[in-house]
Amino acid sequence: MTSSTDRENQSFDYDVCLSFAGEEREYVEQVAAYLTAKGVTVFYDRYEEAILWGKDLFVHLDQIYRERARYCMLFASQHYARKLWSNHERQSAQARGFSEHREYVLPARFDDTPIPGLRPTVGSLICVRRLRTKPLSSLSKNWAMKVTQRQITLS
Repeated sequence: MTSSTDRENQSFDYDVCLSFAGEEREYVEQVAAYLTAKGVTVFYDRYEEAILWGKDLFVHLDQIYRERARYCMLFASQHYARKLWSNHERQSAQARGFSEHREYVLPARFDDTPIPGLRPTVGSLICVRRLRTKPLSSLSKNWAMKVTQRQITLS
């Protein structure tokens, strides 16, 4: 088991990996672009199509969501709860969070659909039902600050 202190000193391939349902792609793509522009290294599937091509995605995505990112941003929604791949990513991320005893999964909710293992007591940066109306730059700024532990200038 890796301790939280070991992980804090570890170098990661990504500052953050994004876990979402395809129905939320348009919004999440904007988040990925904003974070990338601010210098945050992001795992977003469309940025890595050539790398993913031919890989056993079940194994590869488990490694990314469980081992290779500093944080996981999870975009919870009714669609997310029903999808096989988003649930696979969530399970990998939750296994990491459980073993480290620290915040690793950073949730945002499109709606109030229960997500297995994501307790209502886990702090979300924004309120239920407000994700689509909160200014993207404000939301992304807070996430960028969280994952890099430094101030990010809005532009």
